[in-house]
Amino acid sequence: MVTKQLHTARTWRKVTFSDVVVVALVAVVVVSWRLVWALARHPGLAAPLAVLLAVLVWVAHSGWVTPTLAGLALVVGLGVWWWRHRASFNNTVGRYARQWWKRWIRYGLLWWFWMGRCGLTLHDERSNKAVRPRLLKVHCTPTTDQLLLQLPAGLIPDDVTRQSDELAHAFRAQEAKTRRDKPRRVWVDLLRSDPLVETIPALPIPDRVDVADLDGLVIGYGEDGTPLKLKVHGTHILVAGVTDSGKGSIIWAVLRALAPLIRAGLVEVHAIDPKGGMELEFGAGMFTRYERDDHESMVQLLEDDAADMDTRGRQIRGKARKFTPTIETPFVLILVDELATLTAFLPDRKLTQRAEKALGLLLTKGRAPGYTVLACVQDPSKEVVVWRNLFPTKIALRLDEAVQVDMVLGEGVRELGAYADRIPETLPGVGYVKQEGRKEPRRVRASYNTDDDITTMAQLYSPSLVAIGTGEAA
Repeated sequence: MVTKQLHTARTWRKVTFSDVVVVALVAVVVVSWRLVWALARHPGLAAPLAVLLAVLVWVAHSGWVTPTLAGLALVVGLGVWWWRHRASFNNTVGRYARQWWKRWIRYGLLWWFWMGRCGLTLHDERSNKAVRPRLLKVHCTPTTDQLLLQLPAGLIPDDVTRQSDELAHAFRAQEAKTRRDKPRRVWVDLLRSDPLVETIPALPIPDRVDVADLDGLVIGYGEDGTPLKLKVHGTHILVAGVTDSGKGSIIWAVLRALAPLIRAGLVEVHAIDPKGGMELEFGAGMFTRYERDDHESMVQLLEDDAADMDTRGRQIRGKARKFTPTIETPFVLILVDELATLTAFLPDRKLTQRAEKALGLLLTKGRAPGYTVLACVQDPSKEVVVWRNLFPTKIALRLDEAVQVDMVLGEGVRELGAYADRIPETLPGVGYVKQEGRKEPRRVRASYNTDDDITTMAQLYSPSLVAIGTGEAA
């Protein structure tokens, strides 16, 4: 032991000043290289560091007085701007400051760590290193942080979707959803606060009359704060939800957006309310045809529309590739409040078969000549909605069972975040929309029209000819 201590002492005495200098230089080089590498991986931090360095040089050159006064002037100017023109400030300075903070500090600094914790890691056998998704961009809305990820080869968007719960909890978000971007890129939307908890009042009725609105009626808002635009031309719409889930909100929001076109005669609404008018009676003045008492008349309305659809198809074929509504050939919205009454619960089986045949014809052939079916159901099973797959646009409001979500929106859609079975009873009108051409569902809420809103609208936006209960022009 004594010999070892003497050897250590002799070794220490041999260290010279030049050795210390060499070690210090190596340490400086290593630290500098790591700093450069960190800035290369986090380029957004380079600008603030450059500004800080410039300020320190300024202070060293001219003292503290001038930089301090300049800093105070900048703070006061920004404060006055925020106080007097808050919207302008938030759209310029505030928005970019939040995005910078979220991109490089909130998510960026520990991104590698979080991806490992959430199970999004692959092992590269060639380099014997772990590879994980890279964070490319962060876009912030008032309620959602949208993260764009670059996926390494071997990971697909579905892998990220399967880890959505882990991502939500890791980043303390209420919910995480994925959206496909380009190949090997995927968006992860982190919902920080729910903007849909508050009831959306009836939206203003558009002043203009524009048939282009049929490709995107604004009927509410999505959870990202953007308007919910529902296409009604060239599609069919299925709305499914249990009692008091808000199917009426969808119906009246659509009719409110159509109101100017209805009054102008460019849109006709043919409505069926098998519940005896309990839902649609308030807006009867907006309907060109309306049946709510007799099942035979309801089925006859469907058959008449199917026959008129065929006649119109023969008239316009070869004249235009896309249907454009006119007063002579208006767009026709066939509104059925409770579809199950006509397809599953009629006591007369022959009448049910007639209804199914007419609806089948309308759903398969109606899109091109300007006929759209908007049907509401409580039970989305095949026994009730035989032609479920013929509705390109689907809306799932509150449902009882998880399996019903895929019945309405399509197989596997619930795994993408459409948790319609988790919607609380306190949020009527909240649901998930699945539109043609888009794989991912969107969580939305339709605006709510009161009885007074509907009554006033029906009085001000009635078509020129109205027939109630007879199927004939008045």
